[in-house]
Amino acid sequence: MWRRLVPVVILVALIAGTLVALGGLPSDGEDSSGLSSFCPSTSTARVASFDWGFVVLENSTDVRTVPFVKFIVGQYGRTNVSTGNITAKVPVVVLMACSYDGKPLWNLTLSGYIWVHDGGKYNWYNGTALPALLVANTSDYLYVLGYQTAPREFPDLRGYAPDDYLYILGKNGTVRRFDLGRGVVPIRNAFLVSNGSYVLMGFERPQLDGSPYLGYVMILNGTKVVWSRLFRMNDPTCLCYVIPGWGRIDENGCAVFGIYDGEGRYCNGEFTYVANTTG
Repeated sequence: MWRRLVPVVILVALIAGTLVALGGLPSDGEDSSGLSSFCPSTSTARVASFDWGFVVLENSTDVRTVPFVKFIVGQYGRTNVSTGNITAKVPVVVLMACSYDGKPLWNLTLSGYIWVHDGGKYNWYNGTALPALLVANTSDYLYVLGYQTAPREFPDLRGYAPDDYLYILGKNGTVRRFDLGRGVVPIRNAFLVSNGSYVLMGFERPQLDGSPYLGYVMILNGTKVVWSRLFRMNDPTCLCYVIPGWGRIDENGCAVFGIYDGEGRYCNGEFTYVANTTG
């Protein structure tokens, strides 16, 4: 029986009047020494519940060392880019696991990057990037896809930001982390769904001009990768590198997901492309 579930989407908004991006920084991660002495008493921020406890999401601020990206646009349109790290008080997103008796178990803290686009005295913009997250869970684990975004006006800032990551978290914190790399602009059409035992994740990575570059799909059972595939532009069989952003998976780990001109189907070790016969 198919179960098409809607993932929890968490987009953490903006600073300094400009839409911003994601974390996955060298200083990000679990912080057992900085655990809060209490867990939230309300369930409004709860994103998943397990036999061992539950996980909540909180927006906060913290003094952290984060990446800094600066674009300087010269007189003739030539752009110089400088990057580095800066220590500042920045917004952070905190995933906190708690036992049902109110004891904090672990924190996963994600921050972002600070950016500046200097186009001259009357064309100067800056902002602080924040995480965009997709969350799904099985009975044992929480899965968190954290991916970089960028200001709509300056999408190529993303190419100088940290990588995208998929986290698998359990009772004792991070069990596994997948580095998904980075592109010149943010990924799009991302999805992360679960049927309670298997998890299906996918996204499309575009080029600088917005045209598709590649698609990526992964199926997990617990912490094990059952199947994954990178769909490249030069695949002669179909336009599989264009990922519309939906998928579903059944209790046997068989998955269906959208591609531009049809569907991708995986089951029992075999991938099949099915072309769209309508229109």
